[in-house]
Amino acid sequence: MQQRFTSVRLIGNNREQYDEDPGGIALTRPIKRLCLGLSGSMQGAVAAWIIAVAAGISVLCLVAPENLPAQGRQEKARQLLEKCLEAVGGEAFLSIRTLKQTGRAYSFYRTDLRALAVITIFNEYGPPEENEDPDWLPVSRREVYTEKGDYYTLFQNGTGWEITYLGARPLPEDTVQRYRISTRRDIFHILRYRLDEPGMYFYYAGTEIISNVPTHAVEITDSENEKVTVYLRMPDNLPVQQVYLRRDPKTRIPYEEKSIYSKYRKVGATMIPWNVQHVRDEERIFELFGRTAEINGKVPGDTFRLNNSMKVLPPAD
Repeated sequence: MQQRFTSVRLIGNNREQYDEDPGGIALTRPIKRLCLGLSGSMQGAVAAWIIAVAAGISVLCLVAPENLPAQGRQEKARQLLEKCLEAVGGEAFLSIRTLKQTGRAYSFYRTDLRALAVITIFNEYGPPEENEDPDWLPVSRREVYTEKGDYYTLFQNGTGWEITYLGARPLPEDTVQRYRISTRRDIFHILRYRLDEPGMYFYYAGTEIISNVPTHAVEITDSENEKVTVYLRMPDNLPVQQVYLRRDPKTRIPYEEKSIYSKYRKVGATMIPWNVQHVRDEERIFELFGRTAEINGKVPGDTFRLNNSMKVLPPAD
């Protein structure tokens, strides 16, 4: 039997007794009376919902959406994504052309630290345009791993390079393909480029508690039937997590790819997550702790391009 403790806390001039579950949630007597007959896990879930309501979250937001018709779920999902776009900055977010971030980056393999770096990341967001190449992307990204800037990775409109003092070497195709998939399914990329893409289908899946935070779950499916589920924090609708399945192109084994966003800060008129974590099949593989961010600052012209004088190396064996 799980051990429980009875404690007393002072509220105003009244003493209120409550049961405390070690590692769980404190159940005041009134809440416990509402939970009579429920299992321990159900008591904790109901108590969390009641406390969330008391904190100012609408009861209607926490009611399971089984009674919503399919069309209603689609409309609600679209509305939540539009609110999410407004939450991250709306037009100010869409007008970002370059974003420079600095911080500490860690990569992991089977939970063990594999590499760390003081990293500088440059992102370029170009205008959407028609392109016959299915691998083309309107964004470019440069990740610099040294203070001198002589070692970095460059993703240029869907292609990838590793640059060292020796020259530029094409990244392996499977690495570049993972980058393309993760970019297309990233919620911030979807908000910027894909909300009105033909064939996009939005579905409200209900509410979820993510890391003790009540969220709205929204499923986004594109014309190729690729789905990503994003969790929007109540009540400000900022993304806190997204999940999708990716299949290995060779083995066809599915992998669950999860991104976790936290510690949002305002930069100009936009909200940017300072901490970003990537998890594959419940194993952490990357984490970024942000330090600074600059929007639409001055960026050298060759930041997102290979220097013409740079030696191009053959692909790695």
